[in-house]
Amino acid sequence: MAADPVSETPSLTRGVTLDDLNQLDFQISSMMERIRSAIYRPTGEKRAPKFNATQLAALCGKSHAAMLRLLEKSAEFGLANGLVTDQSGNKIAQHRSFTLEETIDWVRHVGGRRYVRQEGQPGTVISVGLFKGGIGKTTLATSLAQGLSLKSYSVLLVDLDPQGSATAVMGSNPGDVSAEETVEPVTRAPGTDGYRASLAESIRPTYWSGVDLIAGSTSLFASEFYLPLRSMEAQREGKQFNFLEVLSHALEPLRSEYDYIVLDLPPALSYLTMNAYWASDALVLPVVPEGLSLQSSVQFWNMFTDLAETMRRVSDRERLFAWLGVVPSMVESHKGRVQEMLKWIRMFYGQYVMSSELPLTEAIKTSGTELATVYDVEKYVGSAKTYERARVAFDKFVDEVDLMTRRHVWNEPVSEE
Repeated sequence: MAADPVSETPSLTRGVTLDDLNQLDFQISSMMERIRSAIYRPTGEKRAPKFNATQLAALCGKSHAAMLRLLEKSAEFGLANGLVTDQSGNKIAQHRSFTLEETIDWVRHVGGRRYVRQEGQPGTVISVGLFKGGIGKTTLATSLAQGLSLKSYSVLLVDLDPQGSATAVMGSNPGDVSAEETVEPVTRAPGTDGYRASLAESIRPTYWSGVDLIAGSTSLFASEFYLPLRSMEAQREGKQFNFLEVLSHALEPLRSEYDYIVLDLPPALSYLTMNAYWASDALVLPVVPEGLSLQSSVQFWNMFTDLAETMRRVSDRERLFAWLGVVPSMVESHKGRVQEMLKWIRMFYGQYVMSSELPLTEAIKTSGTELATVYDVEKYVGSAKTYERARVAFDKFVDEVDLMTRRHVWNEPVSEE
């Protein structure tokens, strides 16, 4: 007689207590720390990649030969020459190597890859989101922040997801993030413990030069109670309070400090998400070319139009977004029905569909398992073509976001590049 499979799984035959769940939480958190330590060997902390002369030339928009000529004048410019030498100054490697900071300094010096904001011109706030998980949203948001910094823009990445995925990718442990290090304090009622009107105290540097972070953690769930509570109390007292503008007001002083502020949204249409959309100049919506993702995007717009009506009712001004970009994400072009689904996406969204398509390649899958993006990869162990396809796709996406922003937000007269 065959054994009863249920009897062979004793963990399923008894009740689970709260103490059991607390123990499971401790076990999982401990294992995650071990995984992070293994990924970030030998220091246990995430480090930025280094760049060779060929990569530097591409980022500067120069040919390899032209870049080498510029490197010969590095001392004149006060920039790194990338030569790898010993303590005596003797060359010990044939290739040149540049840190991320040195690379960005060169890009800034050479110019041509970025727009310089005019005095008094605010930085641009871009929201990345859709209320469906598993669509590459966080990878897209963090890659966008890193890619824009490689154009020598100053970038602030704001993690509004209680899961803290963007925070993890940027080298911090969401479990170690306190409420005071998130946007949660600005959502509290003025005069209450922990309230802050400013987000400046929540900003932390990251391992990636040029990208600062306001982290995300489970404490953000509290904001979903604070905002409606403040709204109800204001109504009861006969006061004016627009809950949609809380994040917008808090971000306003930071717009002079950063060229771009990228908001990584949770997969839900919540009070905090509504605040993010209200604060944004532009919206990026990743859509996976498969039926459920497309269906979710339809439901998203049904709810978003309801949100727009709420905006009209509670505000005295019409909300205008400078641009909207729908980007096909996690595209597996080798699968039979993907091209058909891409056609459907273009039919659904028409002029709003970006020309960029972000593939789901082995390089991206590998980066994801290592809490990284394609920009973190210093040397890809695998097919060079696979990595190059992913990198080119994300570079194109970053360029397209920058082009639309320069044209429609900063009103720069630019042509297609």
